[in-house]
Amino acid sequence: MVYLANIVRLLFSIYIILIFVRIILAWLRPNMFNPIVRFVYALTDPYLKLFAGIKFLRIGSMDFSPILAFYLLYLLQELCYKVILTGHFSLELLVSLIIVLLFRFVYFILFIFIVAVGLRFILDIIGLRMDNVFISIVYSLSEPAVRPLRSLLRLGSISGFDFHVLISLALLILLRFFILPKLLGYVMMLIR
Repeated sequence: MVYLANIVRLLFSIYIILIFVRIILAWLRPNMFNPIVRFVYALTDPYLKLFAGIKFLRIGSMDFSPILAFYLLYLLQELCYKVILTGHFSLELLVSLIIVLLFRFVYFILFIFIVAVGLRFILDIIGLRMDNVFISIVYSLSEPAVRPLRSLLRLGSISGFDFHVLISLALLILLRFFILPKLLGYVMMLIR
């Protein structure tokens, strides 16, 4: 059984790597006549198109649907591996895997926002607001995390410094490193 479980895990891992390559290729805008690119797209498009229409996964210029597809495939990989290895399926196993992977998904999204808002904070401090592709990406990625605070709190700015960015960064760090790990521990304790 261990041999079969490892083969299944290997096949899932290969497909997960192909999806990761596909996500990178989408950012790089490769030559679509390249046979390797066409091969990767042909293998991954049917699965990724299942998630393409989910609107709430599009935040600003970021589309998180491939990441959700990636995590669901990883969930299926781990579920199949454990079922083949142990020989039985349990609802507790499924629920615990779903919860752990859901938290990993949220952690990843928070990581992206922490990096984007942190970079925006640094750019605001040094006063860089020039028309640059990198800076516009940072601002568009961080805006979904800053905008709710801007509508909730009406803080002024000093010398062009936006305090909403600092508060957003602090809340994201608090959520990622303190609140969510405690919540995950509590939820896992309830399941067991």
